[in-house]
This record gives sequence, structure tokens and C-alpha cells, in this order.
Amino acid sequence: MLLLLLAAATLGGACWGLVLPGLVNRYAVEWPDGSPRPPWREGCAHCGAAHAGWWRSSGACAGCGRRPSPGPWVTVPFAAGVCAAVAAAVGATPMLPAFLLLAAIAVPLALVDLKVLRLPDPLVGTALVGGVVLLVVASVVERDAGALLRAGIAALACGVGYATLALLPGSPLGFGDVKLGAVLGLYLGWLGWFAVVAGVLLAPLLNLPLVIALVIAGRAGRKTAVPYGPAMLVAAIAATVLAVLR
Repeated sequence: MLLLLLAAATLGGACWGLVLPGLVNRYAVEWPDGSPRPPWREGCAHCGAAHAGWWRSSGACAGCGRRPSPGPWVTVPFAAGVCAAVAAAVGATPMLPAFLLLAAIAVPLALVDLKVLRLPDPLVGTALVGGVVLLVVASVVERDAGALLRAGIAALACGVGYATLALLPGSPLGFGDVKLGAVLGLYLGWLGWFAVVAGVLLAPLLNLPLVIALVIAGRAGRKTAVPYGPAMLVAAIAATVLAVLR
């Protein structure tokens, strides 16, 4: 049963990874300081040729022949691995659909944040609304209203906590990180307070290697903003695995 579940999650993640280059291309739009919110991209990032839809724009552009970056050689194993890891940890339980949704959304969120320092509201909102619906279903199936209540309290606590940090002078956090923190609090709160604390504490530890790598690559300096969303997402997945297996 577990092997079948792992195979299904891996295959589903791989299929999702095939269309992710187009999704990342749509949302990886830089937001220059002082300018109004730029619209999401509707075409090729290189030549501007219009695309029919992000799910159909993961291959070569019909106008210039260039492919969106990162390509499927990155997104397919990334998505497949994250979905498989979550499925292996959570198992065939009522909460599995919610955490597979989180795994699926985490991949494009991390890639977009790495590219342009943005955590798109449509993706964060999908994780929030989908998570609420699927966790409500899980609470009904398991007859566990306490876990759902704890998830709501954790989401509120994480949102307030990250908002407080973001408002501190010189804080590197943006309000995209605040919204993501509240959403991750929802999922981790369902698992228990151990998962919430682990997710919050692991994030800065996991962010350190990313900062070092960006500095070495010349993409960051002392005053350069660095993405924090990927570390938050990886920490949440790791906290999920730790909380289920402890």
C-alpha cells in the first residue's frame, strides 16, 4: 500500500512539474521599488509572444524558440521528490490531500521567490483556501475538531508573529513572508505545536546556506534582500516529516 501511494505521489508530482515552468514564468515578475503592482506575465519572458495559458507554455516559445527557466529538468524531480517525501511521511490518512497540496504549491512558490523575491498572492491564496477546505474535511472524517481549532490558532499566531518581525526597523521580511507564515502555521498547527515551533525555528537555520550561496555567486551582498520564502517552505516540509515520524 505504501509503495503504491509513493508511486502515485511521485508520478503526480512529476506531472505537476511538467507544467511548472509555465506557471513560474507567469508569476516570476519583478516588482521594482516605487512602482505600482506589475501584472502577471501573459507571454514569453524573452520576446513577449502571447501564450494561451500557463499550463500550455512550459515548452519552447512559438515566437523565439526559447524555453522558460527553470525548465522541467529542474521542476519535475523537485516536485516529484517533495510530493513523495510528504506522502511517505503522512501516509494514507485523511490529512494527506491537504499536505500534498502544500507540497505542490511549495515548489512554484520557492522558485518564484528565488527568481524575483515575490510570493504571489494567487499561489499563497490557493494554499490557504485549499488547506482550509481539505483540513475541514479531514477533521470531519477523523472527528477531530481540536486539530482544526489548533490549526486556526497557529495560523493566527504565526501571522501576528511574522507581522511583528516584518515591522521591526531593518527587517528583511516582507509581507509576502507574513502571509506565507500564516498559511504554513495552519498546516503545521494541524500536526501540533511541536511542528509549529520546529517550522519557525528551522527556517532561519535553513536560510543561512542559501544566503551564503547567493553571496558566493555574487547575487547578494550586505544590503541585498534575499528570499526567505524557500527556507520557510523547506522548514515546513521538514517539520511535517519530523512531527509525523517523532
